Amino acid sequence: MADHKRSEERVKALVAELLAYEAEEASDGRAENINDIEDAMVRISDQVAREVGLQKLARHTSQAPDCPPCPGCGHAGAPVGQRTRDVISRRGPVPVTEAKYNCPQCRRLFFPSDRRVGA
Repeated sequence: MADHKRSEERVKALVAELLAYEAEEASDGRAENINDIEDAMVRISDQVAREVGLQKLARHTSQAPDCPPCPGCGHAGAPVGQRTRDVISRRGPVPVTEAKYNCPQCRRLFFPSDRRVGA
């Protein structure tokens, strides 16, 4: 309960900061209506959701295994770089960078993070 309340207070503070920033940047001087307020609600919630996705996916994909088994033949794979792709979420695409491996046995390229990310 205390953690939930603390989290709620942090969200309120973040939103107050975002709204203050937007108010400083607003230059048209017209009064907001309910549609403007709803647009801001959607825009800010989408920004927050995207950032949550970015950070959580980065945590999952940043700790690549040393020699993961090839999903085709089971032989240990060798790292050969990275790729960046979009994971499609309910809030839109979220870019993720993940380690790419090559199997010297069957010459297959594979991405062990696919299983962790659920792709």
